Amino acid sequence: MLAFVLIIALALLAALWFMIAPVLRRRRRLAWSRQPVPPQWPEWLRSHMPFYESMPRELRERMHRLMLIFLREKSFVGCNGLIVTDEMRVVIAAYACLLVVNRPGVPRTHFYDDLMSILVYPTAFIVHEREEEDWIVTEGHRVLAGQAWDARRIILSWEDVREGVSEHENVVLHEFAHYLDMEDETMDGAPGLGSAAAYEEWSQTFWDEYEQLCDDVDAGRETLLDPYATTEPAEFFAVATETFFHQPGALREAHPRLYEQLMKYYRLDPASWIGGHEAGGSGHG
Repeated sequence: MLAFVLIIALALLAALWFMIAPVLRRRRRLAWSRQPVPPQWPEWLRSHMPFYESMPRELRERMHRLMLIFLREKSFVGCNGLIVTDEMRVVIAAYACLLVVNRPGVPRTHFYDDLMSILVYPTAFIVHEREEEDWIVTEGHRVLAGQAWDARRIILSWEDVREGVSEHENVVLHEFAHYLDMEDETMDGAPGLGSAAAYEEWSQTFWDEYEQLCDDVDAGRETLLDPYATTEPAEFFAVATETFFHQPGALREAHPRLYEQLMKYYRLDPASWIGGHEAGGSGHG
């Protein structure tokens, strides 16, 4: 009888915590978002985010507020001897928060809620892969600049974060786009869109654009989107996200339907940011 009572009590406590925990998290996040923004942040972001100065001031301020929460909640782990500095953390947080800066519910909910840690390597890292198909096992290695391992951790190469933008890549945007893609439990190039009509419109546009890009790459034609985007639909979405922020004007001109869908999803129009820097965009992983 005592054991039964204890089980019931524990179940009630668990249910109570399940109801209270989100409320406490929302209050905690709002409190953190009201903290002062460190004065060195703008200097760091100007150095690593080419369109930072072009963003509307209110958008930058909102991004800063989200960063205050992100940096308190997420653990940054240096790998292979790397010491993660405050500047590294701020730059990574800025790009991550930019993707959800206008997302409904943020920061109360839907703010990388399952993500716990960002693992940062000094340079590109090697991953071991093992595949089995038709009873044949193949093993190999890949060198990556980033990887969205699962919903709880993301892996990045700081060298690629630092140097990628000038080389038309943005591994942070790329991997965090993968995270958003995975929120509906499948990484298929279609993030959570909220309605059947939105999915239908997204699917039609993205499949048309994806197949056209594959045709262009196969034919050897020059493309705005990095050819890596043809690997699979999930990579197409991640590469398109990079290009959306780093070459918005070019993307809007060359792929207006694709730009419109990304603008609707992110609720941002970077092509309208006066003086926006066109730096390119594609990251691999």
